[in-house]
Amino acid sequence: MSHLSGLGLDDDGRALAVCDWDRDGDQDIWLRNRNAPRLRLMLNGSENNNASVSFCLEGVSCNRDAIGAKVSLKTNNGIMVRSLRAGEMFLSQSTKCLHFGMGVNERVMNVVVSWPGGGEESFSGVKRGGRYLLKEGEGEAIENPLPPEISFKVQDIDVEKKNLVSDYIYLPVEVPFPQLSYRAPDAKMKKLGADAIPLLVTFWESSLDDSATELIFLEKERLRINSLGIRALTLSVDGIESAGLAYDLITKSKYKGDWGFITEDLFGMIKRWQRALFERYVDIEFPFSLLLNGKGNCVAIYRSHVSDGLIQGMPQLLRMDSMTRWHNAPLLRGSWFTNPVNKDYVRLFLGKRMGE
Repeated sequence: MSHLSGLGLDDDGRALAVCDWDRDGDQDIWLRNRNAPRLRLMLNGSENNNASVSFCLEGVSCNRDAIGAKVSLKTNNGIMVRSLRAGEMFLSQSTKCLHFGMGVNERVMNVVVSWPGGGEESFSGVKRGGRYLLKEGEGEAIENPLPPEISFKVQDIDVEKKNLVSDYIYLPVEVPFPQLSYRAPDAKMKKLGADAIPLLVTFWESSLDDSATELIFLEKERLRINSLGIRALTLSVDGIESAGLAYDLITKSKYKGDWGFITEDLFGMIKRWQRALFERYVDIEFPFSLLLNGKGNCVAIYRSHVSDGLIQGMPQLLRMDSMTRWHNAPLLRGSWFTNPVNKDYVRLFLGKRMGE
């Protein structure tokens, strides 16, 4: 039903309000989402216009908004009942006018209001297709004119297409990184981060043009990265069976820095590690880089090209204290109402999410 009505959306909805927005006698829906689009109007395209009647209520002896009132509308087809509430659902408030949809040949016979104070009152003068004010004690429905019309100016705009996720993530805490080994070009096995020096490790795949571009860039910036006290290491994910392609790309890109190979199993552990950090997992695309401090903890994730500006900011990321790192992580600046989590919590959380 949701799909057929046009409401089968991928939005992360938070609130819903119902009203006759376009004044054609049927109910329209405003949707409020946590993600984009933050606000969505769904107009009811039914052609059964004006086949309804609506009532706004005004209390006199009870509360002025008549919250808690019940309206019974009797027609030649039966009785419909609506109640007036202060709030509809989570974070939502629909119009306070009560809407009654009616069939083509349906006629109004009687309208009775049960006021919050306990009394009942019948109202006359109601016709199908009308909007009325029912005021406590009047007994006669008052025609309720439409409020001033609001129109939106529609114009074409150029919208900049942005990635669904950020190209980089500054982690709010130092996150323990798995102790992994890689195979150096001389076939010796080495441990990642064994020298206790901050490490920028970049993973690449030889068949991708972006990987070749990144290797050329990293060779150009290698000495600058080293001067910042950071070691640069690039690791091929091609596997030993495709080692020839990796060697060819290293030669073609003239990369002279440290590099090597990481097995599929070990890179799978990195995938599980990243998946454990986020509720919404994004597949890794190459090049993919991580910034590790001298203790082997990760402080930043780079999901694409590592730019000049990102390299320049790496020493600051490595020097941050826990509170500064906590406040630096969000892309949108604001104020935390919680303190940074402790290291034991991070370790236990990560282990549980990775199934250890």
